[in-house]
Order: sequence, then C-alpha cells, then structure tokens
Amino acid sequence: FKGRQRYKCKDCKHTQFPDINTALYKLKLKDKWVDFVYIMLDKDQPHTCRKISDLLEINIKTAHQWRLKFLTAISEVEPIGDSQELELDEIYLPFCVKGRIGKEKYDEWYGKNSPKNVESALRKEEKIKEEQHYQSIYLCSHNRNNDFVFTPIKIQKKGVVSSDDLKRVNPNNLSDKTVITDSETSMKAFLKNYEGVNHQTFKSSDIKQGIMKETGIHNNNINNTMMRLKNWLKNFSGISTKYQKQYLNWFRFQNLFSGFDFDGMSIKQAVNMTFIDKNAYTNFKNIFLIYGTFFFL
Repeated sequence: FKGRQRYKCKDCKHTQFPDINTALYKLKLKDKWVDFVYIMLDKDQPHTCRKISDLLEINIKTAHQWRLKFLTAISEVEPIGDSQELELDEIYLPFCVKGRIGKEKYDEWYGKNSPKNVESALRKEEKIKEEQHYQSIYLCSHNRNNDFVFTPIKIQKKGVVSSDDLKRVNPNNLSDKTVITDSETSMKAFLKNYEGVNHQTFKSSDIKQGIMKETGIHNNNINNTMMRLKNWLKNFSGISTKYQKQYLNWFRFQNLFSGFDFDGMSIKQAVNMTFIDKNAYTNFKNIFLIYGTFFFL
C-alpha cells in the first residue's frame, strides 16, 4: 500500500501498519511530523495553530488536529520520577468554553444556528458554570527532582476540595514517602488512606514571611512551577476546559526536555515518545467523552 510495510499476525492473519492507534495513525503528511514535534517543544514560547500552519505549510485545521493528537499521545509518556519527598497542592484554572460549539453538545441537531437544535444537559450546565465563574481543579504532585504531574479532581465554584474528592485521584505511589502539603484538613484526611506516609505540613502565611518550622518543609518547587505555568498560559487567549489536561501535559513535556538542545538523539527521543502510546488515537477521538466524565464529577 503506497510502499508502506504492513505486519501480519501469525494467529488471525490480520495485517496492519506499525503506527496503528498511535498519534500517527491515519495521519497524512507524516514526513512533517518530526518538524512538528520540534516546533511543539520550542522552549521560548508555544506557537499558535496559525504559526504552525505557516511554518509547516499545512491547513490551520490540520495544525489544530495535530496539536491535539500530539498532546494526547504524551499524556502517559512516563510516570513522575521517584523521589522520597513529594509536594502536593491543588491548582485552579478558570472554567472556559472556547471555540466552536459542535453538534456533540446537542441532543438534537438540525444544523448550525438552527432554532430546532436541542441543547444537551452538558451544554446547559456549561453556560451556568461559565457565567458563575467556576474553576477546574487539578492536583499537582511535584517531586524534588523538578518533575511534576497534574491529575484532574473536579469542577466547582469556589473553596477547597473535600477529602472525598481527593480520594478519587491516585497522584503517585505515596507509601513510605515524605509528603509535604499546607495545613488543609481535607489533605490530612486524604493522606490517612496511605500507609507509611510521613505527612509534613506548613502554614502558607509562614512561608510567605520566610518562616520554616523545619528545613525542607515547604512547597517552593510547586510555587516556582506554578509561576512558570502562569506565564506560559499567557501565550494563549484562554484554554477550553475540554483541553486543559492536554495543555498541562504539554507544559510538563516541555519541562522534561528543557535541558536538551533538540538535536541528534534528543529530538529523536522526543519523536519516539509521541507514538509509544498505543491508545493515543482512541483517546484523541474520545477527548469529548473524557471531558464529559470530568465535567459531571
């Protein structure tokens, strides 16, 4: 098939291409993927879809689709590096509904702007959450080796999350580790579920005044990462909540490669990581379903 090698299963005799269900599955212009990954890992600033379209001479819709496929593919690149000390804290991002409202948000669809269209329960709730300034909450797990990961918790209007909300996430293997958090009661109740955790707490007000009850008991690593994330997010005119987790993956992936010059083996390693996940294409097609699950938690 157009000179591409296929592989045949000895048992079922089914043949398939090696990129089946990866980010490159059904992707046209595969020869431009290496340059695309190079652009996505630009340390100076993330490029807009328009900029990617101009640089690679591809359609802007194609650039948008490629970016989502890339971000989905790196979602499970590798677990956070092991460390005996781990900082935990919640981060809050504005709930945002941005971009074209597609027919997936309607129970009945008769065409764009048709008065017969019937909005789904999700679309009705989206309007309420956006008007009332809800927030998307993620748990950041940050080790002392400059690596971190974000786990979705829920969408809510204001206030701290409950211990029951935190119990739904499994940020990392916390057993037999020193876990450092602020003094929120919900975090204390959550960490009681893990055996052997050495839970150390501090007061945020003390940290702001430069007071530490014990050397090393702080969340400076998370704070520094959050500051960089805040500045990085300024490159976008808002991020739809539907894609927030993917963009957080992008931020982490850039951090993992921040020490590389992106030439030789380093860029090859980055490209290889984008098609390790054999469920990337399926997850890309199910972005809206995953968002719906998070939305109704």
